[in-house]
Amino acid sequence: MASTTTSGAPHKTVIGYPAQSSQVAAGYPAAGTAYPYAAPPPPSYSQAYRPVVPPTGSISPSFLRRMIVAGAAMFVIIGLLFFIAWIVFRPRLPEFRVESASVSQLNMTRSELTATWNLTLFVRNRNTKLNIYYDRVQALVIYGDGSQLGEIPLPPFYQAKKNETWVQFAVGVVDEYVGEGVVTKIAGERAGGSVGFGVTVFAWVKFTTGSWWRTRYSLLRVYCDRVKFGLTPNTGSGSMSGQPRACEVEL
Repeated sequence: MASTTTSGAPHKTVIGYPAQSSQVAAGYPAAGTAYPYAAPPPPSYSQAYRPVVPPTGSISPSFLRRMIVAGAAMFVIIGLLFFIAWIVFRPRLPEFRVESASVSQLNMTRSELTATWNLTLFVRNRNTKLNIYYDRVQALVIYGDGSQLGEIPLPPFYQAKKNETWVQFAVGVVDEYVGEGVVTKIAGERAGGSVGFGVTVFAWVKFTTGSWWRTRYSLLRVYCDRVKFGLTPNTGSGSMSGQPRACEVEL
């Protein structure tokens, strides 16, 4: 191919030649070759479109108020039913009294005591509609203002309505330390021919109609104070003086 200029300058003829394959400009792919860079992948669906999830809202105040009101109403109803049942059945405390008692082998040193007490308690369920369960029963022999001399666990027992039960047990101590003051007081009473001992009973009890209504277990406390024991001189033995002694019962 030839090109001619006519600007008045001497004629110059420029002859062009097709570019050789080895004369390709740097940075450009050769003719007839594939594009050297990987094509970007098509956008995925998850990237192109993400569904909008509505935010989870907190519990509304009105719902909370309804729940609180419902819980309070249920609590009031249950309490009212229990109160009505309590009024209808009217649980009464059982009756306790010391029916018979004796002491043997009563002997003392300067601060120690040896003795055996044999006791029979009369227990009556005064309820006409309720039964009583006695559990974890503990009997103690007390002197004076509360000095404990001995104790023994008793088996649990059950009383149907208007039932009467006699509970027999023995409490024994050998060389039990009680202190000089207690020994001195017991010796002083013994010199007068009789000694007063107390009996205390603790028990966890519940009242029940049988199947559908019952109370929780509560601690029953029984105090039989100053049971007089007439002693035979020089033997350390004796029995309860007078009539059966009533006990104070608390719940």
